[in-house]
Amino acid sequence: MSVLLALTIKLFIGALLGLIISTTGVGGGVLVLPVLTYLFGMDALSAVATANLLSMLMKISSTGMHFRMGNISFKRSMVILAVMLPSTLIASYGITFLASVEAWHSYVQLAINILIVLAIAMSLFIFYKRLHQPEHLANQSIPEQATSISRFIIPGTCAGIIIGATGVGGGVVMLPLLIRYAGMNIKQAIGTSVFVTMLLSGASALAYGQSGYTDVHLALVLSIGSIFSIPLAKYLLNKWSDTTFQYITLGFILCSAVTMLYRLFVPV
Repeated sequence: MSVLLALTIKLFIGALLGLIISTTGVGGGVLVLPVLTYLFGMDALSAVATANLLSMLMKISSTGMHFRMGNISFKRSMVILAVMLPSTLIASYGITFLASVEAWHSYVQLAINILIVLAIAMSLFIFYKRLHQPEHLANQSIPEQATSISRFIIPGTCAGIIIGATGVGGGVVMLPLLIRYAGMNIKQAIGTSVFVTMLLSGASALAYGQSGYTDVHLALVLSIGSIFSIPLAKYLLNKWSDTTFQYITLGFILCSAVTMLYRLFVPV
């Protein structure tokens, strides 16, 4: 395969990923991990590392949009980041340390694959509840003045571990946590989730990259490809109903869970 053809294919895959992420709201990890695993032949560690970097790159433009729309409180976001960042880094550095021990490497790979399947399954369950009980999610928010960030410490720490260890959970898992435990409305939760997970994914990718697991070149090419899908994404968002996108999203999460479960029992 020529270099130009290989580059074109990667850009096309990036555009397709960007289109799906932009129109369905599926988190990058849920989609990107199966793609990196099956299309690019990555092992679990490299896939998680590269997925985190790609997730960060793809969320830069979205973060700017949400800041302009006033959906992100910088002060509150920094407090939430302070809660989640330590556990994300501990999970990322801990996994790379364990993987560096030759006797443990294969067990770490297996553990990551199991965690990925569980994280995607959790994302599937949470999104299913959002789809069929949207009024319940919308009504979970509580007044900001009555909210103590201490409520967010334990669930936020757990979410940070999931992101650092698997690259999954940035959007689907973070939204209910921010609404229920940080007292945000849905727009604030979406904006804060995009901003905070962009930084967490970048920190995790850096941790993995120091051990040589992150494929920076591939992440850059795929992220550039995603930019080309923006006009089509805007067109589809205007033409298709919210219900259509919700069921498409559910389908993608389900497919992702099935493919990663298959990898767990039938290693590539």
